[in-house]
Amino acid sequence: MSNAQYLASLVNSSGNINIPVSNAGINFNNSSAIGASTLTDYETGTWTPTDASGASLTFSITAATYTKVGRLVYVFAYINYPVTANSSAAVIGGLPFTQLGSNSYSAGVARSPNVTNTLLGQVNSGNTNIVLQSGGSSTPTNANLSNNYLVLTIVYQASF
Repeated sequence: MSNAQYLASLVNSSGNINIPVSNAGINFNNSSAIGASTLTDYETGTWTPTDASGASLTFSITAATYTKVGRLVYVFAYINYPVTANSSAAVIGGLPFTQLGSNSYSAGVARSPNVTNTLLGQVNSGNTNIVLQSGGSSTPTNANLSNNYLVLTIVYQASF
């Protein structure tokens, strides 16, 4: 079988390319070994944002999706906060993968109309929570987000 015939045999009836060997992927360098330049993982799905502030809030979720390409995870969420006077710092939990350990931190942006400044979301190493910050070191509370929405996009590195 020629190389062209073999490559054609990897395409299924839906037009998808299937790699029938475990521990294989798309290699972006001229090496046959699995290494740092080999894409071995791509995944999309939904996730469930939860209240990690300790206030036991129940969110209404309009959308929460993720895409994982290799180690990078892109998450999006549109979260509706319940009415609350709780003054705990707002923390969103439930990320689909744990953040890479060893002093790795990732950040993203979030927006809510009750908070004047753009919110920053930080994912700390070894964690599945998003810690929100506003205007530098200021931390928004659950009460700041009460009866409003939070839209966030975060990119972080997953451990595996």
